[in-house]
Amino acid sequence: LSIGKYARKLQQKSRKDLLNYLKSIDYDFEFVSETVKSIRRTNESASIFANLRNGSWYYPSDELDGNCYFKSTDGHSGHWNFSFTRLNLNLAKSACHNKACIIIDS
Repeated sequence: LSIGKYARKLQQKSRKDLLNYLKSIDYDFEFVSETVKSIRRTNESASIFANLRNGSWYYPSDELDGNCYFKSTDGHSGHWNFSFTRLNLNLAKSACHNKACIIIDS
């Protein structure tokens, strides 16, 4: 394989990877939208929050009730350290007031 052919092959592969990545985001966006609609049919007051680490990609920001911030290790067994930087009091308050909330994350 010549360097030119190899370079073209890599370029084609990266285009396919990018296309698959974008398709995956689109699929996830549709899934989240349908899931939120379904939950809202049974509890229309449920508030919607996006985890700032990844969830903001998957739902229109103008339709969110707020943001929250969770790390992947929060709540894992054996992880009992309390993070003052991730209190998410806005989420807790909304969940108590509305009796439900939806957290969108990847």
